[in-house]
Amino acid sequence: MTNRSRLLINLYRLLLGVVVLLFLTAGGLYFFFRSSLPILEGNIKSATIQGHMAVERDENGNATLIADNRLDLAYGTGFVHGQERFFQMDLSRRMAAGELSELFGTLALDMDKRNRLHRFRTRAKWAFDHMAEDHKNLMYHYVAGINDGLKTLGSKPFEYWLLGQEPRPWTVEDSFLVIYSMYFALQGGNIEVDLQKYFLEQSLDQRLVNFLLPSKTEWDAPLQLDATPWTAQEIPSVDALSSSVTELAFLKNERNELPGSNNWAVSGKMTKTGAAMLSNDMHLGISAPSTWFRLRLKLSDQSLDISGVSLPGTPLIIAGSNGSVAWGYTNSFVDTADLVALTINPDNPDQYKTKNGYENFSHYDEIIKIKDAEDITITVKETIWGPVMDIGIAQKFAVQWTAHHWEAVNMGLMAMEKVENVRDIMKIAPTFGIPTQNAMLTDRQGNIGWIHFGALPRRKSGDYSKPSDWSESDMGWDGWLNFDEYPKIYNPENNRLWSANSRVVSGADYAKVGDGGTDIGARQHQIRDNLMALDKEIVEGDLYAIQMDNRAIFWDRWQKQLLIILNNSSDSRLKLFIPPVENWGGRADIASVGFRLVKNYRQMVYRGMMGYLTKACTDKFDLCNYNKATNQMESPLWRLVDVKPLGWLPPEYHDDWQVFFEAMAYKAWEPVMKGEIPLRDYIWGEENRAEIKHPLSKAVPLLSLITDMPENMQNGVHEKMPHIAGHDFGQSERIVVSPGHEQDGVMNIPAGQSGHPLSPYYGAGHKDWLEGNMTPFLPGATKYSLQFSPLK
Repeated sequence: MTNRSRLLINLYRLLLGVVVLLFLTAGGLYFFFRSSLPILEGNIKSATIQGHMAVERDENGNATLIADNRLDLAYGTGFVHGQERFFQMDLSRRMAAGELSELFGTLALDMDKRNRLHRFRTRAKWAFDHMAEDHKNLMYHYVAGINDGLKTLGSKPFEYWLLGQEPRPWTVEDSFLVIYSMYFALQGGNIEVDLQKYFLEQSLDQRLVNFLLPSKTEWDAPLQLDATPWTAQEIPSVDALSSSVTELAFLKNERNELPGSNNWAVSGKMTKTGAAMLSNDMHLGISAPSTWFRLRLKLSDQSLDISGVSLPGTPLIIAGSNGSVAWGYTNSFVDTADLVALTINPDNPDQYKTKNGYENFSHYDEIIKIKDAEDITITVKETIWGPVMDIGIAQKFAVQWTAHHWEAVNMGLMAMEKVENVRDIMKIAPTFGIPTQNAMLTDRQGNIGWIHFGALPRRKSGDYSKPSDWSESDMGWDGWLNFDEYPKIYNPENNRLWSANSRVVSGADYAKVGDGGTDIGARQHQIRDNLMALDKEIVEGDLYAIQMDNRAIFWDRWQKQLLIILNNSSDSRLKLFIPPVENWGGRADIASVGFRLVKNYRQMVYRGMMGYLTKACTDKFDLCNYNKATNQMESPLWRLVDVKPLGWLPPEYHDDWQVFFEAMAYKAWEPVMKGEIPLRDYIWGEENRAEIKHPLSKAVPLLSLITDMPENMQNGVHEKMPHIAGHDFGQSERIVVSPGHEQDGVMNIPAGQSGHPLSPYYGAGHKDWLEGNMTPFLPGATKYSLQFSPLK
């Protein structure tokens, strides 16, 4: 045998060995993936449950639980959540507790350090101790269900194989941590708003600060009318810019999507059935699987039948209908946090000033476990007002936040299972331990109402819109507002209610709840006008159509302004953009070139104008970011664009606004200007692709092929219109339902029910969500049935 023949044989054997090894590895991985699939059919005996229970799923995995008592339903909810969504739940509890480094190593350390400031694991134990005994019992059964569900899997969830970790059993405190994770998502920005106002006031002329931070805009559409109508802002004298910069500077960071929502209701006087009707789409970051888990809970004696979305890690229906009432939320953005400017004792840096003199900081050591590294210990300092936030400047702040109090988290929403009308819900709204939300309420008798769910602080007199030193005044919190003090609206004369994260109330009520960074009223304005255009005999499809409304009303004046700039330009290259801008269609439509041009132009004008005006702030404070200071920036921006005052442009533009606007257009459309993208291909859908991924898919090669949703172009945009849609942000659910008529209701969720990519219904329903197809509110016919019975 020749050497060449031997070489070929050896290479063949090596290749065969590699193929076999890859096959065995793939087979092993497939086995581990398969073995961690949820159990969908069969019979399971449990030492925890008291009677018979069934978990029925339709072809899309939408779950119906039927049991003889409420505690068994809690156990079954935990079992299903534990089997379908344990890794998702684990990420939520670890994020809130500052324990992600234990899974991901030093990559997550900075986030853990930030979040440990709040010591939420300790606070979760405190909150649980204050809970009613019947709610504690519910939680014990729910947690038992989670851990039994996890143990009953044939193997640990696949994510833990990829991470080389073991899942940690669930505890009752962990469920509170999941709620705290929603505080971070929904109300963490309250703290940032106060901080950014401090940065602006410490670096800019106060007149300029006031101009940049309006409290009202022409877009406002509150439920309570203002006593005085809105008037256009007065532009300060140009000498207000004396402390600013002398050259163009773009804002460093793009705006983050605003965690929000839309909801509205019409009374029974407007609907075909006579029952009030609710519409709700909550806007959050979206990954695979979905934030929510669709669930229907039924007692066999017919005393309970409640449907909607649950939050894995917690045992209750968060938004939905119980047959008598239906409810949903938008993030309220009321002021639930204050920054207290601390005065440190010059003779003792471990003391801070209070009204009663200097007091010692309390110190708490927090141990952070880190994968593949030594544990570290950080020390959290606390005051009588809350923990101390150190942002790297001389001034230190204490954080007073609703989330730090035991009233902030509880299982109060359990009351929604039995309540029968809107009035009764409103009376107990202050007792619900969730991030403060605009709750939209409807009942089968036709009544509608709006009120805040969650605790609202009662503040002593003073200005809480910015950080201040409470040791020098009588400022501070004085318990919680009661029902009589809560703003509320019941059965308005126009038979319609609406909210979309912007200001809902006015006057004394607005002063009472404060501004925690409310969104500009563009969405709310558009929803209100849509509702006013509806007549009687309303059905579910009428309200669903508003959820999908992608008309670019907010950008209409920008399109007109841009056309003037293009028509007045002497640059022949800009003339090419006139036809698509002129024929833009007025919608955030996949195929629209004009909308993409208008939107990106407006965004570049904003970045250039506001970057220039606030550069003194970003020069002085590394963390200064006007994007986080307010969501009302359109008002001062448009005022400048419309009036074009002298002296407000960087010197290189010589007060020529036409030149400035053209320069912003060039920069906004740079890919087209450079020939990288043909103008005809510069469509909105190419920029606005849905990119919904599993949390691990970017880190694990090829995992995305089986875990991520397809990248599709989509209508809508991430801000300022009802149809909110961004890359990985948008309508995390869509619900339209009338209590008592759930069979006619609508519900969409993205990315499906299951967290396992080999599930027969992984990603089911995602295509309908993406395309805006109405799918039923209630689960469909049973395809999989899992039976539970007591272990005797």
